[in-house]
Amino acid sequence: MSHPTDVSTLLKWMAADFSNQEQAIENPPFFAHIRVCMRPLPANFLAGACLYLEQAYDFMLGQPYRVRVLHFLPKEDHILLENYKFADQEAVVGAGRDSAKLATLSSAQLEKMPGCDMTVRWSGHSFIGKVVPGKHCLVERKGKMSYLDNEFEITDDKLISYDRGRDLETDELLWGSIAGPFEFVKRQRFDNEVVVS
Repeated sequence: MSHPTDVSTLLKWMAADFSNQEQAIENPPFFAHIRVCMRPLPANFLAGACLYLEQAYDFMLGQPYRVRVLHFLPKEDHILLENYKFADQEAVVGAGRDSAKLATLSSAQLEKMPGCDMTVRWSGHSFIGKVVPGKHCLVERKGKMSYLDNEFEITDDKLISYDRGRDLETDELLWGSIAGPFEFVKRQRFDNEVVVS
């Protein structure tokens, strides 16, 4: 059984290479085949636990459109997930599936993403994460500025994710999950690499 600040379980559930291949095959007009690879970083990377994340189209694994470090901080009744990007993303691409390259990453390469933290709460059977409210996590896409309206739910075997960008003025959906959430299953687990100090 888990609890609201159980970072260890959350890390173990998230540490995997996820795929929504089944969903993409069933409904190709609305869902591309996407891979989300999250791999534990060494215990001394930042104070507390961290995952390295690469998100890419399956046919372009070498060119991920999202590369992040997620920093897990237990709070009183939830877990705060800080989001970081890399100053030079090209220099780190591929580290999710290459443990030798992953070991060379340094926190000095990171830039904090203001307004993009997520609050993760225990539901009784899953963890549910949502971007902290306030329209502060800004994303430019196709020349237009939007704010990130992301949320996810994770269990031991499944990741359900809404990945959306909304208009800053009208809240209209500009990009992302139009036909419902992305539904990912684990292709490979990295939970054996999780070390929580």
